[in-house]
Amino acid sequence: MSAKYVHGYTTPEQHRLVKQAKYWRERLILRDLNLTGGERLLEIGCGVGAVLGEIGKAFPDSNLAGIDIEPRQIEYARQYLTQMGLNNIELHVGDAIQLPWPDASFDHVYGMWILEHVCDPKAILREAYRVLKIGGLITLNEVDYKSFLIWPESPDFQYLQDSVYEMFSLYGGNPHVARVLGPLLLAAGFSEVKNTPLVMHYCYALEREELQKLIALSSAPMELAIPEIVQVLGKDRSRLEAGLEFFRSIAKEPGGVATMVIYRGAAKRL
Repeated sequence: MSAKYVHGYTTPEQHRLVKQAKYWRERLILRDLNLTGGERLLEIGCGVGAVLGEIGKAFPDSNLAGIDIEPRQIEYARQYLTQMGLNNIELHVGDAIQLPWPDASFDHVYGMWILEHVCDPKAILREAYRVLKIGGLITLNEVDYKSFLIWPESPDFQYLQDSVYEMFSLYGGNPHVARVLGPLLLAAGFSEVKNTPLVMHYCYALEREELQKLIALSSAPMELAIPEIVQVLGKDRSRLEAGLEFFRSIAKEPGGVATMVIYRGAAKRL
């Protein structure tokens, strides 16, 4: 039930995912995540294994598994995790709507930037519910792309943003799924549901280094997406590139501000 992955599977994109996970390690990935010795965690849509790598380093006694629909991502994940010394992580190529594990196999299901790329998030969450043990937890992290705001504003940057939204929709995903994680988890049968907005807000005058890091992290996938946006949607490359350059200039603008809202959905199977 996965939509086409907007960002593609190039080597630069795979490297970007690793760098991205390192950035989000303390800020998001490990936030409120507690695994006791021997507990089993499954990451759905594990991609290149970057998030699993950070979890594995933090909880070396846990039993980790991951699944992704793209063989190239799992191949990269195996190599990457082996290089990290994490040789016991179970990895599978497959669709999260048909997980290859029996009922009640895991203590925790984890997802990061996954539901925005799928056609039927309810079906995937029902399957996650199935493989969780009674009392098991699910954690989901999704960014609401429409929450990405900058100052000063730019028509060219808005053009770039709108083009990215259009690509998500064309490929069957939803760039705004973050805001409805709560209802989706409830519909899948989960209890004790929470969907907490986490605001990343930085300005040049007060948090210059953090602003520069966020701009660099967020501009990379935009740059990688531009060729396909031009090819598939027929958008104006010069305007897209102008929007990207304006966005990057925010990191050097004395009055520059950037805001992003990430939603962290959490729930339990009772």
